Amino acid sequence: MPSISGKDFDALPAAIRTYIRYLEKIIEQQQSQIQQQQAQIQQLQAHIQQQQDRISSLEDQLTKNSSNSSKPPSSDGLKRKPKSQRRPSGKKPGAQQGHVGKDLLQVEKPDFLVIHTPTMCQTCQTTLSEIKGACVERRQVFEIPPSKCEVTEHRVEEKKCPCCGKNSKGIFPENVRGPVQYGERVQALAAYFADQHFIPVDRVCEIFEDVFDVTLSPGTCVNIDKKLFEKLETFENSLKTYLLATRVLHFDETGIRCEKKLSWVHVASSPRATLYTLHAKRGQQAMDEANILPQFKSIAIHDHWFPYFSYEQMLHGLCNAHHLRELTFMHEEKQEMWAKQMKELLLFAQQEVEKHVNQEALPPKLLQDIEQAYKQKIIDGLTYHSSLPPLPKGKRGKQRQREGKNLLDRLKEKRECVLRFMYDFAVPFTNNQGEQDIRMVKLKQKISGCFRKPKGGQIFCRIRSYISTARKQGWNVWDALADAIRGSPRLLAIDRQANLQEAIT
Repeated sequence: MPSISGKDFDALPAAIRTYIRYLEKIIEQQQSQIQQQQAQIQQLQAHIQQQQDRISSLEDQLTKNSSNSSKPPSSDGLKRKPKSQRRPSGKKPGAQQGHVGKDLLQVEKPDFLVIHTPTMCQTCQTTLSEIKGACVERRQVFEIPPSKCEVTEHRVEEKKCPCCGKNSKGIFPENVRGPVQYGERVQALAAYFADQHFIPVDRVCEIFEDVFDVTLSPGTCVNIDKKLFEKLETFENSLKTYLLATRVLHFDETGIRCEKKLSWVHVASSPRATLYTLHAKRGQQAMDEANILPQFKSIAIHDHWFPYFSYEQMLHGLCNAHHLRELTFMHEEKQEMWAKQMKELLLFAQQEVEKHVNQEALPPKLLQDIEQAYKQKIIDGLTYHSSLPPLPKGKRGKQRQREGKNLLDRLKEKRECVLRFMYDFAVPFTNNQGEQDIRMVKLKQKISGCFRKPKGGQIFCRIRSYISTARKQGWNVWDALADAIRGSPRLLAIDRQANLQEAIT
């Protein structure tokens, strides 16, 4: 505001001087008011931006589902039509050529034979009782006979020696320890229902009473699991050794409630074996205590959970199913074209690997073209995001970035891990093996609930490891559990050549 010198101001009439001072005071008040309003406008703009970010975040959550994020299909609800990332294979629906079916076929030697013979002629009513017939058609009915629990009584006799006169008693078998007990197969079947099919122990007891007329108590089922946990210690040790000798391992983790708190079940698995462990933590501390990742020196397949990368003695392969879902979200919801192109490139690379699986490697020119295209898609995405205005900086921490920029940074930094499946055909395109194995834990949680104590979770994980491995190995699960109850669990033989072939196929 221009000022008037003292002499000039004093030369003015008194009324004008008074009016000027009045105007100056009004201007000062208005300037102060304007400054306050500007500060309020800035605060409102920041608040509006926060609300817009919050609305955008909530809208993103609403638009995320199992096809464009890591949310499970069960969270989609019944109204949403399922959407798969799979592309048409060109094959006809149903079983493919070479598939071994499980049709119900007639057997050569049935257990029972019932002959239906005519007694008289259907035309002239002549008796046919003395006439020998011939079988012209046969049908078989497969039926389960009424189940009855067999009771075996063990008696110990005592005999007197005719020479020395001393008495000698027989000895009960080692597994017969009480006046009354359940046999190994009864105990194994109870564990099979509870730990393979996740049936609550109360309902397991109902099954035994309804089907076998055997009265079990929930406490007996719990004690069977405790016994199995102790008997399977040697199996778990052999399982860890087996997994460490495997060429490719899959890792994943999922949350579960234990003692009313969030805990985590970790899985390390291959197509032939599975190890579950329970821990209160999700990160490196839990992984160290499971003692697989610290010793593993081959190829680990997992998602982009950061603690996995702290183990630098091995190679890493990332799950591209996660990447495809994130790229789908970036394209469909954020209209980022680079994401669509990157998704198509990854799917193209997967198809080329499948085409050249017999050659065990991609042609060098094709490999180079895919690598160059991958780098170009990253450049296109980064260029797009650099053209966008930056997000407002928060009060603390680093400058916020958009989801697409975070995904680009990960794809750029871990390029070799993302494309590992192209360089080594033993590496799968996804981490489906680990996710399928960890899904059983969520199924258990839905059916039977959570764990009251960590010990119960540890018992479940060890028994479940044995059952899952038995099924993958082709063992009869009921027989394998009975062997473990007897104290002789089946162990895994380490065959490095077989493990390598397993990884390749």
